Amino acid sequence: MNRRSLSAESLNPLQEPVTTNTNLSLKSKSYDRWAVICLIIAALNILHSLWVIIAPVHWYHNLPAGVPEFGPVNVHFIRDLGCVFLLLGVGLVFAAFKVPYRLPLFTMNTAFYILHMFVHIHEVVSGRIRLGMFWVDLPAVYFPAIIFFILNIFMIKHHQNQGKIQFNRK
Repeated sequence: MNRRSLSAESLNPLQEPVTTNTNLSLKSKSYDRWAVICLIIAALNILHSLWVIIAPVHWYHNLPAGVPEFGPVNVHFIRDLGCVFLLLGVGLVFAAFKVPYRLPLFTMNTAFYILHMFVHIHEVVSGRIRLGMFWVDLPAVYFPAIIFFILNIFMIKHHQNQGKIQFNRK
């Protein structure tokens, strides 16, 4: 008698073989990819928030986006904004490790960046700030919002494919 004949399958031939769901495995490539994306964005948000909270006046004068063009320095408001970035960053750290919360937390991050982008667009279109600020804001305001929006679409598709969310299609 060989070792194979003493396996669980050979002793209980009517029993279904045990399979594991690799979609929920922490070692799956999709989990790692989305976790890494969440952690990178979280790190950027947290680092930015620390700069804003710890040194708001330095941030105000040294951010390449030309913040002084938007109005006088308001340390309290700047720190409030830093708290928003900190909250988004911590949420994305949580999302990296808690898959069920990933889509809503990533979507909240994306929503903030999209709304922030719309505020900047409104400022330019309304004439409150000069048109050239569009180009200044492009790398730090518009690009992240668009990139996060695209990533959010891919994340929604990924969750749909995993069967975690379903939309009513009538």
